[in-house]
Amino acid sequence: MQKTIVTHNSPDFDGIPAIWLLKKFHPDFKDAKLAFVPAGTTYNNEPVDSNPNIVHVDTGYGKFDHHQTDDFTCGAKLVLEWLIKEGYVREDDKALKRLIEVATQLDHGWDTYKWCEKADDRYEFSIHNILTGWKILYPRADEKYVEWATRDLEAIYILLQLKVRAEEQIEEGKKFKTRWGKGVAIYTENESVLDVAIKNDYAVVMRKDPNRGNIRITASNKFNVDLTSAYEMAKEKDPQATWFLHASKVLLRNGSNRNPTMKASKLTIDEMVEILEKA
Repeated sequence: MQKTIVTHNSPDFDGIPAIWLLKKFHPDFKDAKLAFVPAGTTYNNEPVDSNPNIVHVDTGYGKFDHHQTDDFTCGAKLVLEWLIKEGYVREDDKALKRLIEVATQLDHGWDTYKWCEKADDRYEFSIHNILTGWKILYPRADEKYVEWATRDLEAIYILLQLKVRAEEQIEEGKKFKTRWGKGVAIYTENESVLDVAIKNDYAVVMRKDPNRGNIRITASNKFNVDLTSAYEMAKEKDPQATWFLHASKVLLRNGSNRNPTMKASKLTIDEMVEILEKA
């Protein structure tokens, strides 16, 4: 029998992630239909959790609702914990846990009093606030809110997976010193290592694609890095490769999805590290 997932009208960034978790990770809910009820109530006013084919999230005061407790939890977190317990989600899925941790913080209003610079305009670009904008533009479109936000959740999930992997790869990467500060070089296809390393106070990070051979270097404005010398030395050592130095002087590129005609460098990581150490 087809399952039904129930949440409250005008679903928020707790009910929607809970729905996404069930439909993505539990095969019985993949094709579940959605139903929306006034907050705190249940489907057809039936006792919550009395029908195994009807699951309430973020409403009804059942096993996937949190409004009956002041614990730091939410409907989505309760669903995730249940999916892990039932074996549908790996216990070591760090990306998924981090995603739901942020959803829990949002459901408890941390963005309004605990997050840094909470009044800054950049938060209006966040998914939970965009959801509010959708509700103003498209009133009473509950199923559409779920559809749109779950697409964003898929994107956030893959980004967090790449971020978690990047953190591990940076830890394992080749460390070196430059005149601006610490550097790290990594053989990987994972472009996320560049941003993650810079955000973790590396002055310079280099990625060499193990398949295509392209080298991409990002440096930090925080440490006033200027890659001009590295650019000149790289061109001299491998003149057949295509090299591009951004006007900011912190981006040195040998290969880009925006320019697939660029020729990859034959320089090894060790050779490029030597250049960066001298630059």
